[in-house]
Order: sequence, then structure tokens, then C-alpha cells
Amino acid sequence: MDNTAPSQPRYEYGHHTSLPPPTSYHPPNDASVPINHYPSTSDQRVIMKSDTNTTEQDQQSRMDTIPSTIDRIGYDEREMRAYELVVCQQPLHARMCGFGEKDRRPIDPPPIVQLIVRQRGQEPVDVQTLQIPFFVLHVTLWSADRTEERNIISNPPKCTRVLMGSLVSSPSLLKNPDGEQGLYFAFPDLSIRTEGRYTLRFSLMKLVSADFQTDAKSKIIAQVFSDAFTVYSAKKFPGMTESTDLSKAFAKQGLKIPIRNDVRSRKTDP
Repeated sequence: MDNTAPSQPRYEYGHHTSLPPPTSYHPPNDASVPINHYPSTSDQRVIMKSDTNTTEQDQQSRMDTIPSTIDRIGYDEREMRAYELVVCQQPLHARMCGFGEKDRRPIDPPPIVQLIVRQRGQEPVDVQTLQIPFFVLHVTLWSADRTEERNIISNPPKCTRVLMGSLVSSPSLLKNPDGEQGLYFAFPDLSIRTEGRYTLRFSLMKLVSADFQTDAKSKIIAQVFSDAFTVYSAKKFPGMTESTDLSKAFAKQGLKIPIRNDVRSRKTDP
């Protein structure tokens, strides 16, 4: 008779595959790697060029030119524009939703990201002149130190999403509480299955049409991380906070975002 205890399931974090990063992006293996480099046109030429006659040393030299990350400010040299992402409403905390489908608790407060476009890196471009439907913002879940992706838990042969909800957002033309108009991406229904410390990474894509450009390909042009936040178990969760002025202002303008007033703090055991 075999008295060996059954082995515990092994959970491993993997990568979300619905929107893979571009070939020029590689998450840093060292937290000391700066996150402030966006690939220039010369970098992209080095990455995309293929030459079967090059030596192994030349190929290694080319790999060294690949940037480690993409900055929150991306540049479009063809249009001479800079695209900047600003997280104007940071996630504070969340209650883990477990592995069921019914009890989903959204991140509090809902993350909101603003897109600022500047011409030649100077004055902001009038947002009403932009082709708004061509911009898409995608969110992924990362560790608090921003070095490892946390979107998937793998328990072979199954893989389970950790970050739930709508992972893609389209921009909305809205006015903030000060009456200033801008382009904002909101993520009001994000939930996380497991407790821990996390951060969110937002990746901006500008969709292009082959009808206007030959061999056109959409790519990530800017990225930004949120502040680190905590996901609590059901017993430790301190409770939802009252909706911010920014959320209330956007809700009045028709944005579908949950609003909570007169929130009472949850009593916890000493």
C-alpha cells in the first residue's frame, strides 16, 4: 500500500496571450533596468533587419540594441507627435474574487488613464482633431516590482485568468472636475482572483488601416504602470471607498462607471 501523500497542485504564473507584446519589447529581468526608453526608428530598423550573411557576433550586437521597455511617452516620427499616458486615478485596493464567476469585486477606485498628445513635443494637440476610434488601451497584471507578469495561473493542464473583466478600453472625450477636456480610458470592472501585491500595466495601441498605408501594422506606442496596490482576502478587505470626484464627474457625462456615496467603513476585529 502506498502511503505517499498526494502532491499539491503546482501553480505557475504565465503570460496572457490575447495581446502579445511587440517583438521589440522584453520585460526587464533586473529591477534596476530603467523604464524610460522607447525604440527609435534606428532601433526598429536594427530589430527588423534580417541578413543571413551576418556573423554570430553581429547578431549578438543587434540583440543588444533592443530596448528593455517602452516608455510612457511614445513618439510617432511620421506625424511628429508625442503620446503620453498619465494614470490620473490610481487603484487603491481590491477584494479577491476567487475562482468562481458570481462574486466579482472590482478594483477600487476604478483605474483611469489620460492620453495627452503633443505636436513635436510642445503644445498639446486639440483632442477633438484626433481620430479617437483608432486608439486602444490594453491592461495587464504585473507583480508589484514590475518585473513579472501575473495574468495567468497555470495548473496543468488548465490555465486560469487572474485578471478578470474588460481588458481593453476605448477613449472617451470627457471633462475633468476642473472643466478641462481630455481623452480618458476607464477600466471600471477589473477584478483579481488572488490576494497579493500587484501593479497594472497599460499599453497604448494606435490602430492603422491597410487602406491608407502599405504593409501597415498596429504596434504599442506607449506604456505606463500604475502604483502598486493590495488585493485582500474577503476577511481582511477594509471595504470600498466613496467614489472620487473624477469618477462622479465622468458618470454625470454618461461614462458607465459605478458610483458610491456615503460609504461606511467596515469594522475589523482587533
